Amino acid sequence: MKSSEEMRSENWDGELRQHWYIAALSQELGRDRPIGRTIYGKHYALFRDGAGKVQALQDRCLHRGTKLSEGRCVEGGLGCPYHGWVYDSDGCVVDIPSEGPRSPELESSIRSRRWSLPKTEVVEQDGVIWLWAGAGAPDPATPSWRFPHASDPNWPQYFMVTDFANEVTHLVQNFMDVPHTVFVHSKWFRDRALKQVPYDLEVGEGRVKATYHQPNDVIGGVMKWVINPGNLPMVHTDEFIFPNLTRVDYLFGENGFVVNSQCTPVDRWKTRVYTWIAYRGSWLAPWIRPVVRFYTRRVIEQDVEIMENQGSNLQRFGGDSAWKSTAADEIHLAITRMREAGASDRKSVYTPITRKERLFWI
Repeated sequence: MKSSEEMRSENWDGELRQHWYIAALSQELGRDRPIGRTIYGKHYALFRDGAGKVQALQDRCLHRGTKLSEGRCVEGGLGCPYHGWVYDSDGCVVDIPSEGPRSPELESSIRSRRWSLPKTEVVEQDGVIWLWAGAGAPDPATPSWRFPHASDPNWPQYFMVTDFANEVTHLVQNFMDVPHTVFVHSKWFRDRALKQVPYDLEVGEGRVKATYHQPNDVIGGVMKWVINPGNLPMVHTDEFIFPNLTRVDYLFGENGFVVNSQCTPVDRWKTRVYTWIAYRGSWLAPWIRPVVRFYTRRVIEQDVEIMENQGSNLQRFGGDSAWKSTAADEIHLAITRMREAGASDRKSVYTPITRKERLFWI
């Protein structure tokens, strides 16, 4: 008899699978070679067709089962690295080299067999490739999320791709967790100050949003001097966007620092996070991108370490997350409730917004 954890591992996330997830950055996929990606344990081969449009097929040749993602692009199609079978953008076999030179007669013979691979819908926008991980036709037809300021040249921006040894719910909680910053990111981001942090919590319409009332708070390290040279008051918000996105904003007048993290489940305990970062500050901001990238990479790597700590220990104790919580964890609890509700009925999370006033200490 299977344990509850084994059954959950086989069916984890339920209807959360019925969504768009980022499969790759646009720059990762050239015109000559495919790439392989795994989302929710399913394997895909991504390639560009003759028009440069991204296509996604099941990453398994029908002939002898090899990975198509390690093949090559052939005349707008995808060629297997083992025996050269070629698939078109619809996943249909269009060439079998061992049957002789390509000719109308051969192509007619091949197509009559109707051999084809499952095809998955993909959309390319804002520098990333989104893949529909659900069954059936995409709903909505295209990804609804657009990265803020993505087309604004006044906001220097970049992506970071990071693998975490943990699952999505724990990661999005971490990305919106202020209290952990004084311990995990001490000296890099924020130091412990033993002060109260009042905030407004809004839950509903597929979002969990916290607005903090700390106008005199600062971003630590070099970012303080780049983003807020005028020492303006801070407007800080953290937002979870169902099912797998977080948005963190630190705004100082017209300047600011915005971080979007989109979490793509690879398997039960591995998640690939596509972090989009944009910032606007002093005239020096565009010129110190390497410094900003180093700083943000270091902060994310600290989160990688603590998430691996948590994830490995949860597995060690059978995946048990029946934790003790206090009022400071209400943001986490709201995210958990929303994702759990969405796993059973993904439309149920779009409820009217409720608002609460809360506080914690850091």
